[in-house]
Amino acid sequence: MTYKDFESKIMDLRPHYSEKYRDMIDRISNKGEKLGVGNIAQFGAFYQTFMYACIIGVRLGAPKYLEKGEPSVEFAPIFKWKPTKVREFVLMLIFNRTSDFGYEWMNLEDASDEVIYNFTSAYNRELEGYANRGFEYLQKKWDNEKVIFNSPQVFVDILLQLGKA
Repeated sequence: MTYKDFESKIMDLRPHYSEKYRDMIDRISNKGEKLGVGNIAQFGAFYQTFMYACIIGVRLGAPKYLEKGEPSVEFAPIFKWKPTKVREFVLMLIFNRTSDFGYEWMNLEDASDEVIYNFTSAYNRELEGYANRGFEYLQKKWDNEKVIFNSPQVFVDILLQLGKA
């Protein structure tokens, strides 16, 4: 398998997030013509909200995996995520943790199709886990400290708070 084939398999992944975060995500994201609800600041497009949730989840240090049978929503394929620089950053965050879920991604170049399939499934699960952990954190902030979402720098503010923890 060439690196382009491998990259294509990663870019075609469609991670899921828990349905229970849908309302909060709608409120803090721009989607299509929707500009959010009320006078709160938004993370930006849905893509950005998902990516920022993943960064927050990684910063918190532990993924929160979807439970079997938990209602979930399929997210857009990775190749559609924008801005691409943030997408690349998020992908590398997860690649740098592959040994945590049983792989050394640098050794996948000559791997069989079965190993690549297993890797991409595990990679997608980790991406989902970190994003859902970030969404869990954001949901608690939304429920208990909604005022922080009035800041146009809400994502930076949250990361600064996490840095102090």
